[in-house]
Amino acid sequence: QCSMSRREQYYRDREAGFNNRFGVDTRLTSYNALYDPNMRHFFENSVVQSHLYRSGQIDKAGRVIDLDKNKSKLHIIEKEFRSAERSEEMRQREEEEMRRRVQLKRHQALDKARKEEKLIRIKEDRKIRQEIVLATREAQGLTSLPSPSKKKTKKKTKRSV
Repeated sequence: QCSMSRREQYYRDREAGFNNRFGVDTRLTSYNALYDPNMRHFFENSVVQSHLYRSGQIDKAGRVIDLDKNKSKLHIIEKEFRSAERSEEMRQREEEEMRRRVQLKRHQALDKARKEEKLIRIKEDRKIRQEIVLATREAQGLTSLPSPSKKKTKKKTKRSV
C-alpha cells in the first residue's frame, strides 16, 4: 500500500495541473463605486452624500475628490496637525512644570513660615520659663544669677580642620 494506485496518481496529477487563470495574466482594473454610473442613484441619496462629505470623499458641490491627486495636500495637512499636536503637548508640559514649581515654592514658603513660627514660640516659651525661674528665685531670695536679658554669650572660635 506504499505505492499509490493509478487512480490516486491520476487525480493528484490532475489537481496539480489545475489553473483558474484561463490564460489571463493581467490584473483586474481598480474599481471605484463613486465613478460607476449604475451606482449614481444610490449616491444621490442625501444621507449617503452627507456621509461621503464628512469622510472627505466628495466636496460641497458633490464632486468626487481624487485622493491620489490630493495626496500631497493631505500629507501637508497631516504634517501640520502633527506639528500642532506636538506644540500643544509641549505647551501643556511647560504649563504643568510651571504649576509644579509654583506649588513647590508655596510649600517651601509655608514650611519656612512654620519653622519661623515654631522658633518664635520656642523663644517665647524659653523667655517665659526663665522669667518664672527668676521670679521664683527672687521669691526665695536667690538673686545672685544674672538675668536672662543680660546674659553674656560666648564667642565662637574658628577651629582648624
